[in-house]
Amino acid sequence: MSTLNIFLRISQWIKSEINALPLYLLLASSPLPPLTTINKLKEMKIIDFLDGIDIISSLGKECNVYSKRFKKVLNAAFKAHISGSRELLLQYFNQELKEVETSLELADYNISQIYQFVSVFTTLMPSIIASVLFFTNAQFAIVSLLIFSALSIPAGLLGLTIYPIEMHMPLRKKKNLLLLLFPFFSFFILQYYNIDKPFLTSLSFTFPLSILMFFEQKRLCNILNEALELVRKASACPLNLFKCLEIDNPDYLLCGKWYGIAKASTTALYLLALYSGSNIREYVNKLEMFLSRYVETFKKLRSKTLVMLVYAFLEAIVVAVIYGILITTLEYFASLQHIGYAGVFIPSKDLVMEVEKALDIVLGLNAISLSISTATCREGNPLYSPLYLPYLSSLILIGYKFAVVITPGLLGVSL
Repeated sequence: MSTLNIFLRISQWIKSEINALPLYLLLASSPLPPLTTINKLKEMKIIDFLDGIDIISSLGKECNVYSKRFKKVLNAAFKAHISGSRELLLQYFNQELKEVETSLELADYNISQIYQFVSVFTTLMPSIIASVLFFTNAQFAIVSLLIFSALSIPAGLLGLTIYPIEMHMPLRKKKNLLLLLFPFFSFFILQYYNIDKPFLTSLSFTFPLSILMFFEQKRLCNILNEALELVRKASACPLNLFKCLEIDNPDYLLCGKWYGIAKASTTALYLLALYSGSNIREYVNKLEMFLSRYVETFKKLRSKTLVMLVYAFLEAIVVAVIYGILITTLEYFASLQHIGYAGVFIPSKDLVMEVEKALDIVLGLNAISLSISTATCREGNPLYSPLYLPYLSSLILIGYKFAVVITPGLLGVSL
């Protein structure tokens, strides 16, 4: 199997996992039979992921392209279609949402565990290394700091394991990521003018991208709220659905602005308006119940994961202070006469300068790591890390400078 095919299969698996819950919602709310609904969605090209899916072959054990959850949806759709009852779909949907709600109850604990794990690479191990190795093998100490700071970045991705994948916030305007070229070029400019900590400082130049991502995030939340508002309008006046929704063009319900559960809900409204008949109220009420429950869970998740942002800011301060004290202590020892004991190395001024250059990279990588861990825990998407990066990097830079200034006074020495 070629590398391209492997990536395509992984992409297909992720898409199927993300679309499992929205498809449950659509099938449970649609007035059409389940398999007819899927075929209709394929014809309308509403959910491009469904293109080319053959329900029967997708249920086979040999088909590993789709996730287990998605195959469970297809299996439920097949059984519901044969039996003529939607109870199985309703049962599975409630079960899936219940699992998400259960994971929400454990969010505080899981986030604290991720924070502790990330802090192993940002503060715990580096502080142990700094307190010992700089006085025995300084070069190895520098390399170790760089390694641990680099390892903190993949550690930050662990947030993906606790965030429900169907609730992740997609980054719709990926072209905005081109603004990352701004800090990239600013690094070389800062370095050319000998600005202290050019790498760490350049990360604060992601501020324009952070602002754009903030508004993108708000827009996605508003889309979900708008979908809920449309469903509630339909529930209040289900006789003439399009008129009650107060939209000029019915195709608005199918436009590209919708995503995830919101897209499934507006698509369900469209199908209900066209095919429901006299029992429309029953289907709309079910849709409102499902979507209200989902939105409430989503808001609770956003609220609970806010603690990760607090953890990240606290960790940024701790990281800055630790390294500020470290470099000041090394500068103090370097200013003394180089008299040491067997096996004990007194750092030189050249070594201190080398450490300072390395700390620029270390602190920058730590800022990136904390941004990634925050984005994965709060948005379920590491691409949102630039949303937090300028603030965390600026906080680390300020904290580091502050620690460097006050440490001599705390130690009772002058440099």
